[in-house]
Amino acid sequence: MNLIHQIKPAWFLAAAAFFLPIKPAPVNLFLALALVFIFIGAKYRQQLLNNFKRKELLPLWVLLFFLALTYFFPSNNPSNYQEFLSKYGRLILVPVLACALVNQVDREIVGKGFLAGVALVLFLSYAIWLGIDPALFGVEATTMSANAGNPTVFKAHITHNFFLVIAIYFWINAALKQPRSKFALLYTGLLLLALWNLFGMIDGRTGWLVFMVLPLFYGYRLYGLKGLCIAGVVFVMLLVAAYFLVGNVNERISMGILEMEQLLASVPKQGTSIGERVMYLTSSWSAFLQAPLLGYGLGGVENAVEPYTTAAAWPSFHNPHNQYLMFLVQGGVVALFVYLVFYGNLVYQSASSAWSQVHILPVLLVYLVGNMLNSFHFDFSEGMGFVLVVAAYLGSRK
Repeated sequence: MNLIHQIKPAWFLAAAAFFLPIKPAPVNLFLALALVFIFIGAKYRQQLLNNFKRKELLPLWVLLFFLALTYFFPSNNPSNYQEFLSKYGRLILVPVLACALVNQVDREIVGKGFLAGVALVLFLSYAIWLGIDPALFGVEATTMSANAGNPTVFKAHITHNFFLVIAIYFWINAALKQPRSKFALLYTGLLLLALWNLFGMIDGRTGWLVFMVLPLFYGYRLYGLKGLCIAGVVFVMLLVAAYFLVGNVNERISMGILEMEQLLASVPKQGTSIGERVMYLTSSWSAFLQAPLLGYGLGGVENAVEPYTTAAAWPSFHNPHNQYLMFLVQGGVVALFVYLVFYGNLVYQSASSAWSQVHILPVLLVYLVGNMLNSFHFDFSEGMGFVLVVAAYLGSRK
């Protein structure tokens, strides 16, 4: 029994974090093991009840309770409700996993597990780019991924690029923290490979927009509002230069311009990313305006937007690929307001602690922007990543 109690749940959380950019099944397995050892360990169980009472999580409990009540909305679809409830229900794991992340060493082990997973995906991406058969990695090449023109490996390019941006931030920090260390060259190499992978190899403008958080964060941290403005201008200048010098950037921006021209000439085009985003935006916003206060319920998105997609001869959808729009349609202004109170407090509090200011705040900001471009609480990998980040924040503030 003593040996069992010496096993740290954080080890299993590190393994789960490693598989976040790879496959969901191992993530669930290692999460289950972490939970088992959290409930076995007396010291973890003692923290559990207190964690559920933490004031930082009060808005989260209000949000989840309200969203659960939307089952009784007349516009709610019970079958879709169950799917969304399970997605948002992952957030209940935050105070449980935080029990295992009180020590800084344990939190950093989990972070290193994640970075190791991203590094593996990065190397496999280069292997596919160089012509190695993706079947060797258990991946099937398609027109959208795992090919030399878009060498994502296990995940779609949005997830691939999103996690890559987070890893880039931590590799920058590691290289700056240990400039004369024998590992500095390793971190710098990973950083350069990741930057070229992000901008020069992988499809997806979303990753570039999310990446902009990093220079803005560093600019503000170093020089305040002046640094924020300078960093923004420098990033735009570099992106313009990349448009003329980097083939992948030129292709993706040119495609975006073409899609915008098509959009302005007529209606949003099916099969184009910008056309789809515009349809998600306009249909969801129109639906929201009809039920602005309380929305349509967790399972009511598809039926709510259907009149507007049908009028435009588009198929209906249940995910507007924008987490804030998702909340507006599902729970109206009430749901979005409570969520932003929860999130805003996380950002504010993480900025007041030396450790979380470096390790949590920038990741929260990346998620804040990413949620404008996708519904990350609906997606498994990004959703579980957010749970681990908030659990680490909660553990750091015990």
